[in-house]
This record gives sequence, structure tokens and C-alpha cells, in this order.
Amino acid sequence: MNRRAALLALLALASASAPLHAQRVPRIGYLLQSPLTEPPSRERQAFLDGLRELGYVPGKTVEIVYRSAEDQPEFMDDMARELLSQKVDLVVVSGVMGTLAAKKATRAIPIVMLALGDPVGVGAVHSLGRPEANVTGVSFISSDLAAKRAQLVKEIVPKSKNIAILWDPGNANARNEATATIAAARKLGMAPRSLALSSDAALRDALHALTTRKPDVLYVAFEGGLVARNRTLIAEFGVNNRVPVISGWSFMTEAGGLISYAPDIPGMFRRGAYYVHRVLQGAKPAQLPVEQPTKIELVLNRKTARAIGVSFPRSILLRADRVIE
Repeated sequence: MNRRAALLALLALASASAPLHAQRVPRIGYLLQSPLTEPPSRERQAFLDGLRELGYVPGKTVEIVYRSAEDQPEFMDDMARELLSQKVDLVVVSGVMGTLAAKKATRAIPIVMLALGDPVGVGAVHSLGRPEANVTGVSFISSDLAAKRAQLVKEIVPKSKNIAILWDPGNANARNEATATIAAARKLGMAPRSLALSSDAALRDALHALTTRKPDVLYVAFEGGLVARNRTLIAEFGVNNRVPVISGWSFMTEAGGLISYAPDIPGMFRRGAYYVHRVLQGAKPAQLPVEQPTKIELVLNRKTARAIGVSFPRSILLRADRVIE
């Protein structure tokens, strides 16, 4: 409890806004699993930019109250309840754990998902077209892109015969993606090796073991804080061991992974601001269909390719949305 109290004290400071006008302004609760950073992460900045484009300026025309579990999943339910005690008008959240924690904490306060994979599969909404209850927002289904990622990496490394798949067993989306990746790899003639990991220590141990039994390809399938905070470690493993790393996160490729095929996550956060606007204008979440991204980005890291001795085929380069030099 002392640890939780310290966490709340820090977040209270982080949530402080500039002086507000005397009239009542909307209060947005923002629930994170990862630590709150300043300056904001690229995703949170995109959400704030989206709000400003719609006339919501933090500290002037809207107040944002932050709560974070500081990468401690066991605190997520507590943070959701504590955030709701702040009398917020709605809650915005990304990730499976945060969304389900918010939904468990309230069936009345609107909840806007900023970027959640397969909200139907994890039980966040009834359906994309008819969310029902109090949850809506922007979603992507990463498992639907697994086969395409496997195909892309096979084009880049045509002689690859085995693929290691890292995923978090505590994440339903990651489980579905790992299953889809295993099926796609087998169709492409590759032998998949499934590695279910649920902690930083397990990830480090798995990467260490892979240095002696190196795969031809490393596919990163799990979601959430584990990937984000270990992206440099995973990317460095790939470079140091000359193993191509592919994922559904562009930040992994920016950190040194070889390739990503992923939705525009910052764009989804920006679009989430529109859902906040609709809710604040009186729309019910149940009446707002969950939106999926229309833009999928292929990002290549040419510097990593040179380091691990891989050449991108011209056909792949022509299809790339972004190439990191």
C-alpha cells in the first residue's frame, strides 16, 4: 500500500494543469499502463494535437487527469478506480489491460479506446459496428496482419527456415497474433518456435538462449509495455546476432529492428480525439462504431539491413512507406 500511495502522489503532481477558467470545463481521465513521460510520448502528443485541432486546449478549455500503473499491471485496477474518483467526464485509454480495467471500474462513464487490438476478442465491445455498453474508439487487429508480415520477411530473407515468435501469454491479442503467425509461417515452409514471455526477466532469458540457438527470423508479437520498454534490447539482439527482427510496431524498427508492418499508431491516437469530442458533445459510445485504421505502414531500417548483411529487394523498397537510413 505504501508503494501505491507513493505512486498516487507522483501522479497527482503529473496531473496538475495550468489554471483553468472559472466556468466548468470537461475533465478527461487518461489511463496509462506505461509511465507518464514529459515531454509526452509521440502517441500522447498526437492525441493532444488532435484535441487542440478540435478546440480543446489543456489547462484552458479542458482538464486532463492522468493516472498510470507505472508498468506494474497489478496496479491497473486501482489506478482505474482512483481515476474515476476524480469525477472525470470520460476516460481515454490504450492497451488491453487498461481498457478492461476501466470497463470493470465503470459501466456508466464513457470510455474511449485510443488504440486497442481486437476489442471484440478481448471482450471490450460487443462488435465493431455496435459497441454497446460504454466503450468505443479506435482499434486495430494485429493478428489480421500476421500473415502479411511473415510473407514480407520471407521475401526479404528467402532462405529463412525457422522463425522464433515472442509473445505475452497474458495478452489475448498477442495470443491470437502468435497463433496466426505460426500458421502463416508453416504455409511458407518455415518452422515456428513459440516463446511465451510475461516479464522483463523472461524476455532477457529468452534472448540469451536464442544467442546459442539462433533463429533465421525473430517475430515480436506481444503487445503493451513489455515491448515498448524493451524495444532497444530486442533490436540490439537482432543486430548483434545478425537476426532480422520483424514486428507490428514502427517504434521497434526505429529502435533498430529490420522491418515493421503496422498501423499508424500516433494517427490512431490523434483520431481518438475525435471520439472524445463526440462524447463530450453528447454522443453515446454505444452509438459510435469502433473505427479501424485505413493506413498500414511498411517501415524498413536500411542501417540495420547493412549491419546484419541483408539486402532489401527492389520490390520491397518500392512498397515501403518509410526507410530509416
